[in-house]
Amino acid sequence: MTTATTNRNEQSGRPVPSRFRGDRGAIDGGFEIMFGSVAMICFVLLIVESVSFWHARNVFDEAAAEGVRVAAAFDGTCAAGTSTAQSLLDRRAGGWSSGVQVLCSEADGIVTVTISGTTPGVLFDSAGFRASVTESAPREQ
Repeated sequence: MTTATTNRNEQSGRPVPSRFRGDRGAIDGGFEIMFGSVAMICFVLLIVESVSFWHARNVFDEAAAEGVRVAAAFDGTCAAGTSTAQSLLDRRAGGWSSGVQVLCSEADGIVTVTISGTTPGVLFDSAGFRASVTESAPREQ
């Protein structure tokens, strides 16, 4: 005898197919998978946004350090430091450095270069974070 013949419906006498007890079908995990994948996508976008912010701060820091080095040199000026920092930003940051400001000031023999701008956003360019970096150096005598 087969399992189909041993399990018969009491009213009709037809064989009843055997089923697994824990089988509830494929629809049971749909909501969990949907919310889990949305949460995973948000998590990945958060990581990409963090890396974008970190990279932008590193580029700003490198440009500010080079700008203050040029401006604090013996024959350097704030205009030369600002120009150097801006050209380095143009080379390294390219298309996403459009909203970046480079400021230079000197007080009591200390030259300070500040670079601030918006980091590129993951979904939209204007949705990034605001980053600001300041570097200082004493003027060479």
